[in-house]
Amino acid sequence: MNSQLEIVKKVSVLIEEKKFHKAKFILLEFLKKNRNIKLDIKFYYTLYLVSYGLKEIQNSKKYLEKCLKIDNKNHLILNNLGNIFFREGNIKKAEDLYLKSFEIKSDYLIVIINLAILYQNLGKFNESKKFYLKAIELSPNQISLYSNLSRIDKNFIDNKIIKHISQIIENNNIDLSEAAYGYFLLAEYEKKKKNFSKEIFFLNKANETFFNSKKKANLLTLNYWQNIISKKYNKFTFNNRKKNNKLKNLEPIFIMGLPRSGSTMIEVLLSSSNKKIISIGESNIFNGIIAKGFSSTEGDLINLEDINEKILNIFTQRNYDIKKNIFVDKSLENFFYIDIILEVFPKAKFINSFRNLEDNIFAIFNVSLNKLSWTHSLDTIMEYVDNYLKIIEYFNKKYSNKILRINLEDLTNNPNQISKKIYSFCNLKWSQKILEFYSKKDLLVSTASNIQIRENIKKYDFERYKPYKKLLSNYKKKYKWLNNK
Repeated sequence: MNSQLEIVKKVSVLIEEKKFHKAKFILLEFLKKNRNIKLDIKFYYTLYLVSYGLKEIQNSKKYLEKCLKIDNKNHLILNNLGNIFFREGNIKKAEDLYLKSFEIKSDYLIVIINLAILYQNLGKFNESKKFYLKAIELSPNQISLYSNLSRIDKNFIDNKIIKHISQIIENNNIDLSEAAYGYFLLAEYEKKKKNFSKEIFFLNKANETFFNSKKKANLLTLNYWQNIISKKYNKFTFNNRKKNNKLKNLEPIFIMGLPRSGSTMIEVLLSSSNKKIISIGESNIFNGIIAKGFSSTEGDLINLEDINEKILNIFTQRNYDIKKNIFVDKSLENFFYIDIILEVFPKAKFINSFRNLEDNIFAIFNVSLNKLSWTHSLDTIMEYVDNYLKIIEYFNKKYSNKILRINLEDLTNNPNQISKKIYSFCNLKWSQKILEFYSKKDLLVSTASNIQIRENIKKYDFERYKPYKKLLSNYKKKYKWLNNK
């Protein structure tokens, strides 16, 4: 009979090969045949790794908690359990676990970074800065740490740090994503010196390097955006409609559009309702399910029973606490999936955030949206925006009573009037207090808007991106919408 240690070694190889289903089968078979033996912490931790690989989050949590009962002083287990609670939105529990991990091992870099990010997302910038500085002390060549800290302390980057970052980038062994963060910092530094040409050079370099850091995956997803979903968004057919669809009575509010278009402000306004509506953030549920099913241009049949089951499983695994049938989802790419969403959630409503298109393009290009393959060059941004405009126009005509369009300029210039419009559309009770969202102590924001969202709503700045607009002159012939003022 194989011992626990032998099983763990065997399964560890499968985990390395990402053969999680086979690994799970071997572990569970061992458990069936050895019901009465006392399991070692390594066995439970291996079960956690396999469950996590299969995205079985609740099982992952269960096995980590079993590990913790055996050894409650294990900094690694405390941190990993904290990660799960953080993703579930249980921030207090995550913070407690992170702090216990840090207390046990004060030089554990991963938990120090996790604490810095947690406090940054909560708006506790002094606490966040303390942990970022500690992380930099332990890992002085990790440029992403400097990048994150520069967002909460605009004066942190000085000549000395710029020279240090430049030297790190010159090292050929540096990870490409870290180099990309460095180029963004160099671009920001040149912007402060009003050196426009160098700023643009480094922005191009930063975006190109981010794309190349995961080139194979980025090419696949870029092809999906450009050649697959943009061609079939209105061609889906459906089968297996279940009469007892458990999701049909939910009333989700989907915020969609382009990044950096005011979507976070709308999300926070809705989350400030007296009904305590939860936001599941950028869940990417529909994109995650549909993109996996359509890796080529062939086929457009959607199995609704399968979609429903997958969504219910995701809700369970992520521990979404949806009360009063209403929740907010800010997966901006959902404008591609409106037909599918309404099949699953017939009571859904959509808010399309938008702003001046030229401003929006540069707001995207100027920040590190490293998870979005189409954001890393002006060419691909322009093509994505062009598809977005065609698709949103199509669905605005098809579902005019289901979609509310909100202009960021209008929202920032007339917050009372426009927020009332949003609340009326969503059948929610408006109050003046929702406009004081920036003062909430539990306001958790993990997007690029984290800093500015914590201030009172400011009027739209029409001059901010004016210096960049000459870069679009070569696109005006191809994209007629650029000529619309």
